[in-house]
Amino acid sequence: MRIAMVHSSFAIRGGAEQYVRDLTGALRGRGHDVQVFSRDSVHADPADRAVHARVSDRLGGRSNALRKAFTHLGDVADPTGLSLSDIRAFAPDLVHVHNWQGLGALPLARLARAYPICHTVHDYALADPNNALANRGRSTALDAALQLRSAWLVGRFRRVTLLWPAERTREIVERHVPAARGLPGRVVPLAVPEEGPPPVWRRGHTGTFLFLGALSPHKGVDLMLDAWRSAAALAPPGARLLVAGDGPLRDLLAATARDVPSVRPLGFLDAAGKQAALQEAGWLLFPSQWAENFPISCVETLRAGRPILASTVARPPMASDGALLTFDGREDLVAVLRRAMTMPPPEYDRMAGVAAADGRALSWEAHVSAIERAYAEVAADTVAGPPAAPDASQR
Repeated sequence: MRIAMVHSSFAIRGGAEQYVRDLTGALRGRGHDVQVFSRDSVHADPADRAVHARVSDRLGGRSNALRKAFTHLGDVADPTGLSLSDIRAFAPDLVHVHNWQGLGALPLARLARAYPICHTVHDYALADPNNALANRGRSTALDAALQLRSAWLVGRFRRVTLLWPAERTREIVERHVPAARGLPGRVVPLAVPEEGPPPVWRRGHTGTFLFLGALSPHKGVDLMLDAWRSAAALAPPGARLLVAGDGPLRDLLAATARDVPSVRPLGFLDAAGKQAALQEAGWLLFPSQWAENFPISCVETLRAGRPILASTVARPPMASDGALLTFDGREDLVAVLRRAMTMPPPEYDRMAGVAAADGRALSWEAHVSAIERAYAEVAADTVAGPPAAPDASQR
């Protein structure tokens, strides 16, 4: 099958971007002809094909506020940018879209009229231009405007089959956007590949906590660092917080590490670096402040047999209750950190065993096979006519 893999941009190196690369490589390994299409960006691959820039992106200029405003406007109203001419020469059998923000709903609808198309839902952009749902609930007028936006977007997505990474993701979107219940779709749980033979994981150190992700406020990094200051004051010897990633709060992290020696910045890690960090750690600290979709860092952690400390709002859907300690707010996080640091070995080992069992269920090969089946069904449905609304077996 010839697959056009369409993604907004590789300007950042997040979980969605890595997933696009991993899935592209896996499908090529199974004999598919896959071409990545994206806006030009600093982390683009030389083999990627750049799509046209849209007018709204050029109007934003250098002003951050204007650029953001025109980006959100362009996502719903700008028909320029990604066009059929960008991918026509490749002649795909199917188009697989990932992040559509920055490309726009109108170009997406245009592709859907020409090709079988599916979209992996990596966030909540269908419900809110702030894909962490931060605009929801701020005011009655804003909620009304967001409902109008969402209803309009659903109309543009009516020919697009949505691939939901978890049932919870679909439930959250449909709670905010009831009209999304009529869109075609199915749940295809995400996974991450393992490179080489599976590592032999040592027993985790209960006093070592690892954060993997963007150093951004919505990821809870400032909350985490503040709570660690208090927890570390009464921590047993050897307690450490390893922080892997990059982002706008890097200076705050550096300042905290100067004041609190148990905080160790690791920078951005490749696959080998993440494996080494997980070998050191006993826990993943996951303090995100929004309803995360299907966090790849949690998949990697469970496969390593490490339990997770997660904010209640961001509870990872692939983790069983027995593999989690959850918290709400700073003081609760301090208490959970202290509990984890001093957890008796038998209790920790039980949690680690549940985490490892969850991780074994997250097979990359099974995921890629599920994607292939979804492609075949989407292509067949499109040949037969417009995709039907999901029935009970697909929900």
